[in-house]
Amino acid sequence: MIEKGGAQPTILVVEDDPAHSEVVARVLSAHGGYRLRFATTLAEAQRAIANEPPELVLADLNLADGKAFDLLPGPSDIPRLPVLVLTSHGDEQTAVLAMRCGALDYLVKSPEAFNGLPRTVERALREWHLIESRRAAEAALRESEERFRMLFESSPDACSISTSDGKYLEINRCAEELLGYRREELLGRGEQDTPLIHPDYLQAAARMLQQSGAGSPSPPTELVIVHKSGREITIEARIVPVRFGNVTALLSTSRDITARKQAEAERRRLEEQLRQASKMEAVGRLAGGVAHDFNNLLTGIRGFTDILLSAPTQGDAERSDLLEIRRATQRAAELTGQLLAFSRKQVIAPVVIDLNQLLLGSMRILERLIGEDVQVTFRPGVGLGCTRVDPSGIEQVLINLAVNARDAMPSGGELKIETAAVEVDAAFCAEHLDARPGTYLLMSVADNGVGMSDGVLLHLFEPFFTTKGPGRGTGLGLSIIYGIVQQCGGFVHVESSVGAGSTFRIYLPAVAERPVTQALLDDAVLPRGSETILLVEDEVLVRGLVSKFLESQGYKVLSSARGSDAIDLAARHATIDLLLSDVILPTMNGRQIYEQLAASRPELRVLFMSGYTENIIAPHGVLESGFHFLQKPFSLKELARKVRDALGEPDEPDEPDEPDKRR
Repeated sequence: MIEKGGAQPTILVVEDDPAHSEVVARVLSAHGGYRLRFATTLAEAQRAIANEPPELVLADLNLADGKAFDLLPGPSDIPRLPVLVLTSHGDEQTAVLAMRCGALDYLVKSPEAFNGLPRTVERALREWHLIESRRAAEAALRESEERFRMLFESSPDACSISTSDGKYLEINRCAEELLGYRREELLGRGEQDTPLIHPDYLQAAARMLQQSGAGSPSPPTELVIVHKSGREITIEARIVPVRFGNVTALLSTSRDITARKQAEAERRRLEEQLRQASKMEAVGRLAGGVAHDFNNLLTGIRGFTDILLSAPTQGDAERSDLLEIRRATQRAAELTGQLLAFSRKQVIAPVVIDLNQLLLGSMRILERLIGEDVQVTFRPGVGLGCTRVDPSGIEQVLINLAVNARDAMPSGGELKIETAAVEVDAAFCAEHLDARPGTYLLMSVADNGVGMSDGVLLHLFEPFFTTKGPGRGTGLGLSIIYGIVQQCGGFVHVESSVGAGSTFRIYLPAVAERPVTQALLDDAVLPRGSETILLVEDEVLVRGLVSKFLESQGYKVLSSARGSDAIDLAARHATIDLLLSDVILPTMNGRQIYEQLAASRPELRVLFMSGYTENIIAPHGVLESGFHFLQKPFSLKELARKVRDALGEPDEPDEPDEPDKRR
């Protein structure tokens, strides 16, 4: 006897013959353990089943209002129940029909069948229990398979199931999109049939298969696969062994990380650009700091050498030595200028130029400079326009690039120089930190020489970095280019690889103005004067030199080392025509001295001088329009001209309404 949850199984007996109902009740009651319910019609049975489903139905085949087949599974509102069909006149055809309709068993009414009814009922309940258990297991399996299928297909990662030797058993929709192949094209095929992994990553993929084949999940591994179209895709893949009965299969998941890798590479590139810019800015600050003291020393050495050279008492040997000192001083000044050009802090006087005309005028010098074994071609852009730059600086950029290109082509080659007007957009600026959107004039200098490696490109613009042998280069050429172009408001972009030559692209801001020409200064005669000059200079060497030279040129010089001393000195003299002052001084700078004196002497003119770089002196306002400025180190000729320019022509009356005359 089978009990459900410890309770007696309920059996519904559907029989319209009272005698048969009595026999069934007697036999099953004698056996015990069952709770019996009775119905005489099909309709009554259906109501009983709907109200309280029994564990088993014993139903006569032929009822007054229908057949027992109507109690078998069919309409959705009738629960699935085990039904034993009873009949008085049965045959094989009826039995087959009953079983096909879903009856659990078929019994012909007879004394033997009634006597064995308890055993038949118990067997039917056991069979039905097994059927229901199997049906529940199958439903759970179908639900599990459906859930797996749903998760497998809806996974955002590309998923595939393959045999231990790599043949595909199943792939999901995301895998089809990632690989570019339809499911039917891959099932049953492996890497040998349809190569998907980039050749450089086959060993890494083989290690993953080996590890997962041994029963351990492989760690996440970066691979490159080849899409059906030939496009290469970077993925992060993992393989996990799974069991299907006695068979081990491999579940692979792959995620497209191409965009992430590109973003990481871009971030690393920008970080490296930022580090490079910070490093070069630090070196530039160092160069600017050294410039002041160095320029003061060079000014003194150069000036006193000029004074000695102007004296008529030297013999040829002494004069030759002095000329060597002056040449050495000039080279030292040029070196300082190169460092300042790199630091982008030197004082420059940019003018509007026609870039094509400037480069065209430099071609003959350039051809002589780099030799006959290098073919130079210049292709000027049409309708190029103008740019505001220091012409000598741009010529120096061109010469330095040409010399570097010549050295990169020891057996000769071709140097191409081209110009064009280009528009720089935000997308380009995102990849080049120095760039700003706008219209630029592009000067491209390309060679077909040995090229440069990534390691060389990383340090390309650093001062004193060179790949040339000892004595063949200072390492300042490209750093000077960088500084000059940056100070002009432009930027430099370099492309190069070993064996493929180099291309330097110089971007200079375009302007709508027309080019101007610069008048040359007359070197013939040093200008003289008789005015009174108040000199303020804290460097003893420079103060003594300037004072001695200006007095030799006819000027009256009042000199002091401090601003407060200069104010007191001016108070004791009624006439002072020019203030000649260093910019950076202890306690009071040159601009403050001038403003205090000009309050009571509105006609006072001023000439500032400094060995500091532009970023130091610019905040003091001495580079504004209307002020004269002299950059250290300077020659005595430059000093004489600048003093005369600030004072005006000796015979001319003062014109206080013109700022450049007054100041």
